[in-house]
Amino acid sequence: MKPRLLTSIPVLVCLSIAQPGCAPHETAVEAKPTEGPPVHVTVAPIETRGVERTIEAVGSLRGWEQVTVGAKQSGRVLKVHHDMGDRVAPDEPLVEIDPVDARLSHNVAESRYLAELVKLGVTSEMAESFIQRYGISETLVSGPQTEEIIEKVPAVVQYRVAMDKAAQNLARQRNLHRKGAGTARELEDQESEYRSSAAAYDNAKATARNVIAMALANRVARDQSDQVLKDLKILTPRPQATPPTLSGVDQVVYAVTERAVSEGQMIREGDAVFTLVIEDPIRLWANVPERYSNVVREGQPVRISVASHPDRTFEGKVSRINPSIDPVSRTFQVETLAANGERLLRPGGFAKAVIVTESKSDALVVPIEAVVQFAGVTKLFLAEGDKVRVVDDLVLGKEGPGWIEVSSSALPRSGMVV
Repeated sequence: MKPRLLTSIPVLVCLSIAQPGCAPHETAVEAKPTEGPPVHVTVAPIETRGVERTIEAVGSLRGWEQVTVGAKQSGRVLKVHHDMGDRVAPDEPLVEIDPVDARLSHNVAESRYLAELVKLGVTSEMAESFIQRYGISETLVSGPQTEEIIEKVPAVVQYRVAMDKAAQNLARQRNLHRKGAGTARELEDQESEYRSSAAAYDNAKATARNVIAMALANRVARDQSDQVLKDLKILTPRPQATPPTLSGVDQVVYAVTERAVSEGQMIREGDAVFTLVIEDPIRLWANVPERYSNVVREGQPVRISVASHPDRTFEGKVSRINPSIDPVSRTFQVETLAANGERLLRPGGFAKAVIVTESKSDALVVPIEAVVQFAGVTKLFLAEGDKVRVVDDLVLGKEGPGWIEVSSSALPRSGMVV
């Protein structure tokens, strides 16, 4: 507040609580001359200043994302690349598992795949081209493009030639039979030979299709072994939803908070190996009393303080609000998101939060001692020239060091208070 002024005002103040003739809300009595010395009163101006409505809460700090990385395959740990306290980027190696057994399985699947291709007379490049074009599907096994390959398989060619020869012999025997030069038995034998060769031809084609299916199965087994080899190298995960760049850093960085394996250790599928956390930005989960549920909104500014840095205040914003109330504590959870580029806020730590729910730039304030409270009535005395007016429909608001916010329909935007 501005320095107060000591002024002599020759007035006789009529208080509504002392004089029954005064008005209940406002009383202005003309000064009457007195024989004694003038009454000296201290006055101060009514001021306007910015006033915030805030809610204080406490809570725990959490990383933007925390993840426990596990092993997808079992085996012996060959190498550990990082330890607690290290910072790692996405796709950076953490642990390597011995790949000897996986490589042997890969070689077995690869050899079986190539063996089936040899039966078909197809190179691996041709097979990969077909798979990329048609995918692993029924069309690849029985489609028209596969028929061309099947017709060129040596076994199929052999039985097709035999079938064609049987067809020629049958045609010649039928011609002889029509001319009466052949017997019915010979005609039946030729027909049986043709049907037998045709069945053998169809069987050869079906066998070729089965070979194609087996080749695809062995290729899938090879791809599975490839994936096993990749899974033996455990990498830092890459989050699908990247955190907001509150600190101006685009790259995601994880901090290692726990290492759970050692070199030479045998681990099983699903065992935890590392615990990682994203420190920037950081979240604050605080519990706010239920009575403030109608004033807390997303996007409101929040000031965060921690005991380890008592001289610092960290700025954040309300990012999420839990829609439900805890029936035990009668509080609801509010999440604040704050920049943590300097890594001064540690996940898991205790923090205090001040949520700014409203900010007024033109609130009226007066000295605290200018407000009179008596018998449940709050009053303020205004100096107006050589008169004093009483304002008793006063509503008090935010209180600060030496001042307090006041509001009333009878209170001017400027003036002096006694």
